[in-house]
Formats: sequence, C-alpha cells, structure tokens
Amino acid sequence: MMNKITKKLLACAIVCAGCSTQAIAQGWTPAGMEWLKEQRLWFQSQNAAGTVFDNTDNYSDVKLNYQRTGGNFARPQEGADEQSIGVSSEGFLNLDDAYVWGAFSFRQENKWDAGYNASITDPFRGMPYYVADKYLSDWRNQYYDLSFRAATPLYWNRVAFGIEGTYQASLAAKQRDPRVDTRFYNLELKPGVTYAINPRHRVGANFIYASIKEDSRMSNSDSYTDQDYYELYGLGVAVAGIGSGRTTNYHGDKVGAAVQYGFSCPTVDLLLEGSYTMKVENVEVSYTSPKKDAAVNDQTVQAAVSLIERGERTSHSFRLGYTYRHIDGIQYISQRDNSEAMTGWIALYHNVRSTYETNAVDVRYAIIRPRGEEYDWRVDLAGRYEKQNDTYLMPRSTKNHENLYVEACGKKNFVLGQKLTRRLLVEAHAAYNKNLNGGYHYGGSNADYVTVTEMETLDALYLTSDYYRLGLSATYSQQLKEHSHTHLFAKAAFDYTHAQEDRFSHRSVLSVSLGCNF
Repeated sequence: MMNKITKKLLACAIVCAGCSTQAIAQGWTPAGMEWLKEQRLWFQSQNAAGTVFDNTDNYSDVKLNYQRTGGNFARPQEGADEQSIGVSSEGFLNLDDAYVWGAFSFRQENKWDAGYNASITDPFRGMPYYVADKYLSDWRNQYYDLSFRAATPLYWNRVAFGIEGTYQASLAAKQRDPRVDTRFYNLELKPGVTYAINPRHRVGANFIYASIKEDSRMSNSDSYTDQDYYELYGLGVAVAGIGSGRTTNYHGDKVGAAVQYGFSCPTVDLLLEGSYTMKVENVEVSYTSPKKDAAVNDQTVQAAVSLIERGERTSHSFRLGYTYRHIDGIQYISQRDNSEAMTGWIALYHNVRSTYETNAVDVRYAIIRPRGEEYDWRVDLAGRYEKQNDTYLMPRSTKNHENLYVEACGKKNFVLGQKLTRRLLVEAHAAYNKNLNGGYHYGGSNADYVTVTEMETLDALYLTSDYYRLGLSATYSQQLKEHSHTHLFAKAAFDYTHAQEDRFSHRSVLSVSLGCNF
C-alpha cells in the first residue's frame, strides 16, 4: 500500500516539475499568473513562513495603470470625479535556501469637488476625529506602497521562519481654503513561524506590529479671510470654528497575532486562519502646546477558510471569511495650565463617547477549466453580508446599515495563436446590492450643522442604497518574441454602477493597464 502511494506521489512530483519547467520556459500569461497566485494559499495568509508550502515558481510583473472615475453615486468625502495614474511592480524569487517576494506601487491621484474633509488623507480608515468644511474642493494626492516577504526553507524537515514588512506613505493636499497638507505613514512587521507535523498537516503562528502616524496642518492662503470649519467627534457631532484650522498629530500602535492550519495533498490544499489585532491611535492638537483631544481603541477579529481542489477537467476554489471590528471613540476633557510652571494642557478626564461596530461575511466560489499552466475559462460567484452599527452615546445619535451584495463573474481565455502565445482574456461581471435595513438619526443640539444635514445624511443614503453593477474587461497578451519568458499585455476595463436612490445617479470607472509578466 505504501509503495503504491509513494509511486503516485513520485509521479505527481514529476508531472508538477514538468509543468514548472514548461511555465518557466514559456513565461506566464495573465490567466496563468492569476491562477498561480490564487493557488498560493499561504501567501494569502498573514504568515510569510508558510511560503515553503506553496508553489515556489519565480515570476515578476510590471504595470502602468490609469483610472478615471465619475458620477455622483459616491460617499460625500469622495470626489465627484477622480483620476489616477500609477506604476506597480511585483516579483517572487526562489533562491533555494530562501524565498523572497517584493512589491512596490506609486499612484498620483487628482480629485475634483470632494467635500467634508479638510484634515486627513483617508476619512474612511476608522478615524472619526478630523476636520470638515462645507466647501467642495480639489485634492492632489500621492500614495507609496512598499512590501516584502522573506522566508526560509524547512529546517530539519519541520520548521520554517519568515517575515513580512509593509511601508505605506501618502501625501495629500486640499486645494481650497481652509487648505491642508497632510502626511501619513504606516509601518507594519509580521514575523512568523510554521511547523510541519507531517507532509500533509502544517500549523503556523505570527506576530503583528504596526506604527501609524499622520501629520495634518491646516492653513489659509488668503490670510485676510477666515473660513468656517467643523471639528468632528462622530455621527455629525461637531464643534464649529472660524479661522485657518488647526494642526493635528495622529499617532498610534497596533499589535496582534494570527494562527494558521494547513492541509495539503496532491489535489487539495486547505488553509484555516484566525487573527486578532488591537490598535490605539491618539489625536493631539498642536505641536508647540499639545492638547490631547481624542483617541480610538480599534479591535479587529478575522477568520477565514480557503480551499483549492485541482482536477483534470475542472478545478475549484472556495473562500469564506468573517470580520468583526469594534472601535471605541474616546474623548478627553483638558484644562490649560496657567501656573508659573506653564506645563501646557492637562488631561482631566476621558471616557468612551462613541462606538462603531461592523460584522461582515464574505464568500467566493469559482469553478475553473484548467489548460496547462493557465485556464480556459472560469465562473466566479461571490457574496458579502455586512452589518454596521455606529452610536454616539450622549446625546444619542445612531447610523447603521445592513446590506447583502451578490456577484457573478465569467472569464474566457481565448487562444488567438500558438505563435508568440497570443491570448485574449475577456471578463464580464454583474452584481446587485440589496439594503436590508439602516438609517441615520441625530439626537444632538446642533441639528442645523452641515455635518448633520448634509455630510452624515448623504453618507447614510449612500450606505443604504440599492444598486446594480455591470462590468467588462479585455486583456490582450503575447510573448515579446518567440521562446521569450516575457509576456506583454494591455488591459481595458469599464464598470458602471447605477443607484436605485433618487438622490444619486451612477458611478463609472474606466481603467487601462499596460505591462509585462516574466
């Protein structure tokens, strides 16, 4: 019995080795690259030490991207029109005694007529304490993202070590008074270890640490004209001000851990992962005389199961994920020290004044018809259930939504010619979002503020809107020359979203990419 199993595993290894050699000789088509990455389940986890259990074929790609977005079906802080151009690259290298992966991207983004944000780069990152104004403005933003993974092979046929690092930075500038120049960075490290119980069963664990900082400086270019602004405290609660705004220092740390279990056999790969992180981010006003204004305690729990089943005629991919996020919004009462010592601001008291809670379940299933190292066609079905409950405790205000989103996607990889491996990958998808429940209620004393009548009211309408989405894309690719490892490709995609809410119309996204795989 053992001899039969050994022979089957040896035959499977020979076939896989042959496939790998063929892939390296011919390079990766876009469909082949997509299928390769999808099968790397440990790479999709948070533990870099699991790299040794994935397919370790080399690959690289470089892309130039352009995207244009327009239409009024958007959250209030998003631009009525947005345009971005960027470049990205990614590569994996098998060094035999180590595995190394790296990625870099840069994106220049221009926004037109964005509202209700005069303070931070991303008003949707879970930070309710920022500054808003009532004037639509253009923004000029830049985003940098640098990531790496490094891992060892198995030592003693049992243990592997790895580390993942991510550095994200952005610059954002509002173009109308009150203006803002804000700079954000996030540095994250994830060291991990895996242990092979036997050739089929593996376990892993990793630690998570991140440092977050954003420096936000507001000013007026016209020093003779003061502007109105609102210091936000959540769900429309705000303090009105007039002048040139404020300087705000956001800084915090995140810690957490994740555990994994993997199962693998010649035709099936399974990975289970659970993680917990806690981030504490402080908000201080001014650098010369810092005043502790607020803080958030942001906790996230995630769990996911991923499955790949490979067959001769069809293969299957499945992923189920759950996310729970809870944010406590903490406010401070501070007093200015007017004694001779002049120590600055003294924090007298703080407590939780708001809570933000999100539950989400994501599921995706795909059936794939393989064709060598790529696929002939595939059909994906996906769904997402999301329930969010936000509450400002006193005076009590609430904003919540409950949505169900479903999507179907089909892809066909046409062979245009064997010479130069010419391919045309065509994709079509359709989706529908159904709102099950939700709304916004403000219980404070400043119901006439634009943060209530416009910003939060419009955001609640967006989050509780039913809509449908349609999209098409086409990717043409071919080898640079015969027997070359390099595949050139050009991709064009268009998405159209139509809202079934009278206040909104549509949102469209046109994107074009040029690049190469090798």
